[in-house]
Amino acid sequence: DQKIAKTSFLDGGFMKTLASAIRFGTVLLVQDVEAIDPILNPILNKELMRTGGRTLVRLGSEDIDYSPKFVIILTTRNSAVRLNPDLCSRVTLVNFTITPASLQSQALSMLLKTERPEMEGKRNNLLKLRGEQNVKLRELEEKLLDKISSVEGSILDDDSVIKSMEEIKTEAKIVEEAVAGGEIVMAEME
Repeated sequence: DQKIAKTSFLDGGFMKTLASAIRFGTVLLVQDVEAIDPILNPILNKELMRTGGRTLVRLGSEDIDYSPKFVIILTTRNSAVRLNPDLCSRVTLVNFTITPASLQSQALSMLLKTERPEMEGKRNNLLKLRGEQNVKLRELEEKLLDKISSVEGSILDDDSVIKSMEEIKTEAKIVEEAVAGGEIVMAEME
């Protein structure tokens, strides 16, 4: 049962709230983030200093005691925000964007669960199978590319590559037919 402090970069007391959260190990929720304030760099980089048994972090011109329980969560409602790669390497990004297709899928799932549970089980199995088949297709593509890239000389002169290509083509056709069959069944359910 941990306390969450809410703030934003536009809040007049942002620095005070940030310092307090760092010091006491509170979860800090920073809302409406469009760009990262440079004041957070020492925190995001975990630039911690140890002095006399204390763990400190520099916030502006001040050293503040750092609690290991401190967590910062940055949120935005703007789906067009583009974060630079440097920042992306220092944080964990979670995308909670909801699309009409995902809402439709969730509504269908809930409807089938209550009205026709056996159909929902069949649908879940088909979705799982579709994912597995897509992975299999990607693996076949990678296998083919590996075979082609490992050829020395002309591809047409290497019988093992041609044989592998024929085997992969046959496997891919089987997987694609299974995917198409699953798509037809899914369309009938929807």
